[in-house]
Amino acid sequence: MHTRLSLGVAAVVLLATFAIATVALHLVKSNMRASVAAEELARVSAIADAIDQKFDSRRILLRTFGGSVQAQDFQADAALQAFLEKHVSLRQAFDNVAFLDMEGNLVANLNGAQAIGKVNVKDRPYFQQTVASRAGLVSEPYRNRLNGLAQVAITEPVLDQAGQVRFVISGAINLKDRNVLGTLTDIKLGKTGYLFVTTTDGVVVDHPRTSRILNQIQADGGGTPQILRALAGFQGSSEGVDEAGVPALYAFDRAESANWIVGALYPSREAFATVNAIERGAWVGALALALSAGALALAVARRQLRPLADLHRHMRFTQEASKAAPHDEVEMAQRSYARDEIGDLARTFDELMEQRRAVERSLAHSEAQVRVIADSIPAMVSHVDASLRYTFVNAHVRALHNNAPLVGRLMPDVRGPADFAVVEPHFMRALAGEQVIIEKSGDPELGIGDRTFKAHYIPDLDADGKVCGVFSMTFDITEEVKIRRALSEQETRLRDVTDSIPALVGYFDRQQNCLFANIRARQMAGLGEGVPLQGTTLRSALGRTIYSQLKPYLPVMFSGKKVRFPVRAPLHGRQGYFQVNLIPDKNLRGEVVGFYLMSFNITALKEAELRQAESELRLRAITDNMPALITYIDRDEKITFANATSREWLGLDPTQVLGRHVQEVSGREVYVSRQPMLARALAGERVEFEARMQRGGSERVTQVIYVPDVRTDGVTHGIFSLALDITALKVVEHKLIELARLDTLTGLPNRLAFNEYLPAAVLRSQLTGHAMALMFLDIDHFKAINDTMGHAVGDAVLTEYARRLQGCVRGTDMVARLAGDEFVLVLEGLSAPEAAAVVAEKVVDRVHTPPFVVDGQRVDVTTSIGIAFHRATGSSATAEELLARADVALYNAKAAGRDRFAFFMQSGGSHSSDSPTRLEY
Repeated sequence: MHTRLSLGVAAVVLLATFAIATVALHLVKSNMRASVAAEELARVSAIADAIDQKFDSRRILLRTFGGSVQAQDFQADAALQAFLEKHVSLRQAFDNVAFLDMEGNLVANLNGAQAIGKVNVKDRPYFQQTVASRAGLVSEPYRNRLNGLAQVAITEPVLDQAGQVRFVISGAINLKDRNVLGTLTDIKLGKTGYLFVTTTDGVVVDHPRTSRILNQIQADGGGTPQILRALAGFQGSSEGVDEAGVPALYAFDRAESANWIVGALYPSREAFATVNAIERGAWVGALALALSAGALALAVARRQLRPLADLHRHMRFTQEASKAAPHDEVEMAQRSYARDEIGDLARTFDELMEQRRAVERSLAHSEAQVRVIADSIPAMVSHVDASLRYTFVNAHVRALHNNAPLVGRLMPDVRGPADFAVVEPHFMRALAGEQVIIEKSGDPELGIGDRTFKAHYIPDLDADGKVCGVFSMTFDITEEVKIRRALSEQETRLRDVTDSIPALVGYFDRQQNCLFANIRARQMAGLGEGVPLQGTTLRSALGRTIYSQLKPYLPVMFSGKKVRFPVRAPLHGRQGYFQVNLIPDKNLRGEVVGFYLMSFNITALKEAELRQAESELRLRAITDNMPALITYIDRDEKITFANATSREWLGLDPTQVLGRHVQEVSGREVYVSRQPMLARALAGERVEFEARMQRGGSERVTQVIYVPDVRTDGVTHGIFSLALDITALKVVEHKLIELARLDTLTGLPNRLAFNEYLPAAVLRSQLTGHAMALMFLDIDHFKAINDTMGHAVGDAVLTEYARRLQGCVRGTDMVARLAGDEFVLVLEGLSAPEAAAVVAEKVVDRVHTPPFVVDGQRVDVTTSIGIAFHRATGSSATAEELLARADVALYNAKAAGRDRFAFFMQSGGSHSSDSPTRLEY
């Protein structure tokens, strides 16, 4: 014991020392790492700023010199050469300054006239980009064709009086010039750390290994993950390894003027050499201190722990006595203990022994309670340890395995190879700390192959957060799965409702052109399923006879009211009766932009009304086969007739309904809501209304018709009630409203949606005080594309054109297709016309670059745009006027040569996008 105590003291001292040293060293290393990284990044940033300043000053110098050349307007190359040689001070900033004509030929040279006419740089990217953009730039690094030096060129264009490029000034700088990059070789990070510079494309500009200059940084193993990350845009410091696998600190910053990446590499062993030495010393000191403390503790413990030997003998005696002697005798022995420290310890030990026995009894009781709870849960509950050995199973698991002993056995042995192979990956995930939920079929070998189970695998974490096992709870969800399958089948059936409802459904615009029709409506109009509706009107679809009956109701419907009325028409050689519903379609301003037509065949109902005197059997045979709930209500509001539909809708057999009051069958809430309609019908008025019916957890939308039973004596004897299920029709009605505002080819809003949107946009502009612009666009020569390449290619061009338009505008802007190749853009929240011009220029460029490719064929597509700019104040233009102005501007853009945009001018003209003067607004 003395030895163990001494070793324990030494271990405690050692652990405490190591812990303190570890925390201190961690803080020191963290601070030093942050300090070194910050210093390294500061150096890199300073160098990047210095490069930016040097390039910016040289660009300003070259731009100033170009301005003086432009003012001189030299007509001869010899005079230009003489003028250049007078400015020898340019050599302080450049290794050479040269003038290049538009063919790339050297026409003047600061290093002398010997090379004039012998050098051509037309193929150099920096020359081509300067001519194309008419703006100066800093070139990518390149190798001089005459002297082989690595160089970079700063260019500036010299314009003539017409604003066209006449010359390109090229100022060449050698990359090893001490004024630009040469000082990098003098900067060292530690002994072996260094700085380097690359372009964003990975071309080395400067490097300690000169063989890498002008080569790709990835070549020769140089493309480390940190450098590749910097090429992707990262700026800052990070840790990694160099191409030799040595840990190092990296820092990166960008020189914005040349778009170069300045990087630094500092080996970690050099950066942290001091703290590593401190760490080694700390470990040696901690070990020496622990050994000294252990030796001292051994000497002290031998002297101080002698009384514990007596206490140890007493404890052994007490434990043996508690096993052999009765509990009361042990209690009596406690009274003879001496009243000193050892006696107190002995009494405390006896009390602890008694408490332990009490805890063991309590744990046994708690375990019994837990098992009762687990056995009562309607699930199979078990627990396995980290070795997949069962430590607990409830009664449901035991019953599944015929009450065989499972605790202590391995899961693969209990579940069998086939079933264990299914759950093993999920148990491994749970042992890794993840909570897993799976659905699986039962094991056929256990007789549950036809059942479906949901298993929850929950990691069992100890106090340290370590996974020491897995709890498993498995529920039988067979009935739930059956319900899900039934719901899925029902959803599939509902998809066919649109074409299966017993009604004619159509949608027409204000000009009575048909935009949608279901299968029954197509059959009535004589149109096949694939025949387009274009050219079909309300008159042509219904025929002259039905249209003449419907025409008087159109003004009422266009006033914004729903209209429902009967019509008569020949049906299979006899008179047919139809219930027609006209439902107006309104925009956000309440304007009727179209209407829905729904027609129900009520011939059977009419014939039933005309043949009331026929026998009950014949009436029931008719009504029981109708897709409606039909009842007869007498003057006392009692039901005297109900068809078979009451069994499906109300859950009541027709015989159970007869003689009962309406309130008793439908419930008080429904009765109170329908009582006014019942009173009107009993007064002799035909009443129609829509109602919702809740039954069995589902909702049904019905069209209810109360027809008064007025007989020859003029008295209303009762009410015929007809309830039609229009739930599916309501779904179709909602979908038709959405489809009517969408262009099916491009997926963009169509003319209907645009006509609703534009007036609202004009109103918003007036309310918010922000300007807006309306652009009218079409595809140049689109008819030629259709005629020469076919309509399939034309449709593909329209689709791609719409996609590019959407890519040029904000998510809040509207893009719509009006018809054919006509498109519109609505831009809101603008401050000036220039903002609309920027978007229009972007659209023109995006349309013809890159070229359209359809089925491997290149299609050259351009667009013309007319713009109507609308200020929020000082303008009272309407939506129609804006559209007319944009149309005029589009016409003028096409007249000016197409592939451009033009603004509508208040004087009636337009201003084209290619005018040499600045636009005035």
